[in-house]
Amino acid sequence: MVSARWKHGGTVVMPVRGKIWTDSAADYVLDRARHVIERFGARDPGSEGERRTQEFVRDELIACADDVRIESFRVSPKALMGFLPVSGLLFLVGIFAYESFPSAANAACVLGVGIVALQFRRYWRVLDPFFPKRTSHNVYAVRRASGDCRQRIILGGHADAAYEWRYNLMGRGVLLGVIYWAIAGVCFVTILNFLHVLQPIAPWLSFPGWRILEWGRFAFVPVIILTAFYTRFSVVAPGANDNLTGTFAAVAVLRHLHAMNVRFAHTEVCCLVTGSEEAGLRGAKAFAAAHNRELKEIPTAFLALDTFHDTEHFMVYKGDLNGTVCNDAAFSALVREAGKDCGFDIPIGTIRIGATDAAAFTQAGITATALVAMDPAPPRFYHTRLDHWNNMDPECIRHSLAIALAAVERYDRASA
Repeated sequence: MVSARWKHGGTVVMPVRGKIWTDSAADYVLDRARHVIERFGARDPGSEGERRTQEFVRDELIACADDVRIESFRVSPKALMGFLPVSGLLFLVGIFAYESFPSAANAACVLGVGIVALQFRRYWRVLDPFFPKRTSHNVYAVRRASGDCRQRIILGGHADAAYEWRYNLMGRGVLLGVIYWAIAGVCFVTILNFLHVLQPIAPWLSFPGWRILEWGRFAFVPVIILTAFYTRFSVVAPGANDNLTGTFAAVAVLRHLHAMNVRFAHTEVCCLVTGSEEAGLRGAKAFAAAHNRELKEIPTAFLALDTFHDTEHFMVYKGDLNGTVCNDAAFSALVREAGKDCGFDIPIGTIRIGATDAAAFTQAGITATALVAMDPAPPRFYHTRLDHWNNMDPECIRHSLAIALAAVERYDRASA
């Protein structure tokens, strides 16, 4: 067992980070997740269910933190996944206006690709101004150091849940089939329109087989229509694993510090539960922007705890936000070493599709990384109604709790 510089009545003590704690803390996570799902209803970004959950999280933290606050921000809940019907419509214009209005068809395809690249791949707010807005909330709790504060670590989860992914519910084969067919269609139709516009100045493009390619564009009409209905906005996933596991794991660590009546000598331990993560990391972005100066006054590290279900798929994600953001290498290595402290050789990898709140902090210039335990394939429960309290893995949650606490300990020791 690795020691940490905790203070208990003025005496340095060994932390309690064994099976007894992880068992009870895992039971706590499971119990609170079920309570939230059964009591507060759908938790889509900016919803009443999300707000009630955040108030519940705040109340859970009041007893174990020195300062707890709930902060509001505005969000467009459906804008992120709204890129699919919007860009889909543009690609249909690219197909059906190809003959009569080639310039307009080409422009529609370019605009569609731009929306996919910026709204989804980079999580920019391209479509947000055009979608209805709601008020969402973040909860932030601080457990102060026993001495002068020289650094802080923030454990983060998110309280909201995703709108259902229709084709993932049908199975991985259907999901991947639709995705790959759609990607092929976007590439084919966009390139075809671009070359068509060039034909007046490049007549060599009108080769004998060109007409066959032109007719080929209609083969992608069905999948473009299918992608427009990719997200079932009428159904919100229960979000037990994604991400009540991470949310209450973060809370459980602060509760443990309080129960043991211990504090780090010079490290402030905080908990941030964001709202609207599923809307494009909007809660994390709002928090990092509102507190940027404060977070940079002393060394600060943010550890996103997200979706603990598959022990065999533990990963520290240095690559984030669809592979476009690089989280902190040193902090990622520290979390990996924390995994070794708990008996796990956790690889460092990249999220190819999706993101964690760590990406928002990295983009804001704050040290961050993410700890996740989910099959990246993804599993059928991901963003579907199957992500329920009866589909949680207590063993994986226990391991996640141990690693999260070990990461806090290692971060504190790193300043020694």
